[in-house]
Amino acid sequence: MSQAKEMREQRCKLIADARTIMDSTETLDAEQRSAVDAMLNDSDTLKADIDRIEAIESEERQIKATAGKKSELAISEPTVAEEARGVASESYRSAFMNYLRGGKSCLSHAEYRDLTEGTNTAGGYIAPMFAQGQANMQDMIIETMNDAQNFSPNATSFNIEGQVTIPTETSTGSAAWIASEGDSYSESDPAFGQCVLKPHKAGTLTQISEELLSDQVVNLEAFVSTNIARKFAALLEAAFVNGNGVNQPTGVTDGSDKGVDAAGAAAVTFDEVQDLFYSVKESYRKNGSWLMNTTTLSALRQLKYASGTESYIWQPNMAEGSPDTILGRPIIVSDDVNAMTTGLKPILFGDMSYYYVAYNAGISLQRLDELYAANGLVGIRGMLRVDGKLTQGESVKHILMA
Repeated sequence: MSQAKEMREQRCKLIADARTIMDSTETLDAEQRSAVDAMLNDSDTLKADIDRIEAIESEERQIKATAGKKSELAISEPTVAEEARGVASESYRSAFMNYLRGGKSCLSHAEYRDLTEGTNTAGGYIAPMFAQGQANMQDMIIETMNDAQNFSPNATSFNIEGQVTIPTETSTGSAAWIASEGDSYSESDPAFGQCVLKPHKAGTLTQISEELLSDQVVNLEAFVSTNIARKFAALLEAAFVNGNGVNQPTGVTDGSDKGVDAAGAAAVTFDEVQDLFYSVKESYRKNGSWLMNTTTLSALRQLKYASGTESYIWQPNMAEGSPDTILGRPIIVSDDVNAMTTGLKPILFGDMSYYYVAYNAGISLQRLDELYAANGLVGIRGMLRVDGKLTQGESVKHILMA
């Protein structure tokens, strides 16, 4: 039996045991509540471990399937001309890694010339892109960032140069019946708005020992990529979910429309959850997902369709790679979502693909030789520019706590 399958069976038993306790009485006492919470927490831990195991197995299958082939992780395919110059060339990749290991002083004249192809206005150099035969640094960073975020893989991401204005349809207009031949057609034009994406700058700084940089056995590309990516991932997840738009993206929470006013300040009812579900138009609802934090999900897992029944609105999914659901729609868990507290928006539902994420000019890295030299360390500064906004407020709606 595979490890993931064994763990899924353990999770299934935990959930069944928790439901047995909850179904045994109308009101749980303190000991029963503690036991149920412990089982559900263990279930969450197993779910996270299962996801990790399945992600590793998927990566292993992909590596075996693409061995010796061109990386499929690249943002876009280079032309023949691009492969021979700039950040798309193997010579640039080699020069960039030599720069990270030893700084500019260790570069030959030819390598330094190649490196200047990727000069960034902030003083760094664009991480290599479009490498032949293996995943490249830019792709490693982006892939790791996506893996470390829960919300953004559900959004729509693309690359831009400068700012971009996206037209949005605020009204589709309407059609009308025509009573008789020769009667005029009613004019009903669609109305349009605009969504402007203007990338904001984000940066991070990591320190690496001189010994690690000089050790040729260490896969420096993977080490730096993972380190930088996970820091960016935490920053971007928070901004895409709950950003206020001031020197950062506007989060899906602020961009969403109100669907339901909760009667309580720290709890919701099944009727309110159901009302939120149906407040979203069917065209968005059919591709909808729930978005909430772990604590909120824990509370919703104890809600039933009706008092005295055994039908819980939360349904665990034991199928490989499948998310848990509420009312048949998948749940995205991000701990950057608001808590169930007065005046906040703890539960969102809708089509998250209407949230647009725009990256600008790639990811830039710069080696800092002097700042930490006294401690035998070298700084690696990472920078990217990105913006994010929900293009249609009605596509995602929220519950507002009393």
